[in-house]
Amino acid sequence: MRRLCLLIFCAAAVLSPLRASDKLSLTDTLLEGKVSQTFMDNHDMAFQMRGSLRAEIPEGGDASARFRMDNFRWNMEGTFGRNKALYYHFRQSFNANFRTNTFDNLLESVDYAYMMWTPVKAFSLTFGKQVMALGGQEAWAAPVYVIQYSDFGGSFPCYQLGVMGTWHISPTQDLAFQVSNIRGLWDDEYFYGGLPDGVESSKAPFLYTLNWNGNFFNDALEFRWSASYGSQAGKKDLWIVELGQSYRSRWWGVYLDLIYSRQDLDANGIISRAAVFSDGVLRTMENVEYFSAIGYLHLFLSPSFSAFLKGSIEHGSLFRPYGDIPDGLCRSSWNAQACLEYMPTKSRDFRFFLHYNYYNASPAGSGSLLGILPTREHRVTLGLIYIMNIY
Repeated sequence: MRRLCLLIFCAAAVLSPLRASDKLSLTDTLLEGKVSQTFMDNHDMAFQMRGSLRAEIPEGGDASARFRMDNFRWNMEGTFGRNKALYYHFRQSFNANFRTNTFDNLLESVDYAYMMWTPVKAFSLTFGKQVMALGGQEAWAAPVYVIQYSDFGGSFPCYQLGVMGTWHISPTQDLAFQVSNIRGLWDDEYFYGGLPDGVESSKAPFLYTLNWNGNFFNDALEFRWSASYGSQAGKKDLWIVELGQSYRSRWWGVYLDLIYSRQDLDANGIISRAAVFSDGVLRTMENVEYFSAIGYLHLFLSPSFSAFLKGSIEHGSLFRPYGDIPDGLCRSSWNAQACLEYMPTKSRDFRFFLHYNYYNASPAGSGSLLGILPTREHRVTLGLIYIMNIY
């Protein structure tokens, strides 16, 4: 433990001479002056990177430390066509698997590969791989900035192929309807233990989502609400309701996400992975429901320093008995995070951070009958976030 703290202290000492007044060029656009300004105004390309020195301290286990690339993506987007009616967006992760998904025939590492067409000012159509139009703020944040997701947000595959129509009610409100694949893999690969015996695959495994976004008080107050229904398999369905609300001022910002999901088959796999059966067989749990509350507070302390606090409380339950196991609450978890960020340049696209994470998950109610074991972990991370703008 002392060696880990000494290692983190030494790394911080190396970084400390940087000052916000130094004129660094790390965040300048690399092709500035080499590509036509018209092209630069309509197209963007950037690499998004987050690397860190991570010290993990599990309770009852041995502490360990390592350098790792937490997040590395490249992003391209832009507009073209008459009146800029067409918009494209492509983003790929270098941390994800580069295999081709067996269901949608696209690389698993691709987050975005879509086109948006805006034939009139009040309406747009989006085609391709996109983020599911779920509510909440956590799912819509750029992954490079999310150091630790909630259990629900980190386990639900939210990038899928589909189509979405959006009615731009006003400059500050949108109403969208999206139809997307519910998964990118076949059932036996997607569900933790495959399809349960006697359950047939869905003929149309789609997720239907109605989403409303509203901004008020000069965009200071924002709402992202959604309701989703999907067909998981034969006579097996999925429901998700997400309510996200946020407020931002000059010196601070806050959001609260509330999520409820009812799943005939465990799509997140949280309870399925936590359960341990005596015969050692992996099973996809049935008739599960999840509730998550995620809170976030960001403090903009100065042009060079900011800090945030983040926490979540999550519960997993069975809404019907599973064999001899009664229904009710079976798993609870909570997470607390604190982070200090330092930006040595005027741009927020280059920053150092020191992050602390505490995670606690434990069986509750009938959870012990499922063999769910408690998990507790402390983690300290020292790292940097860098958005390299190419053009």
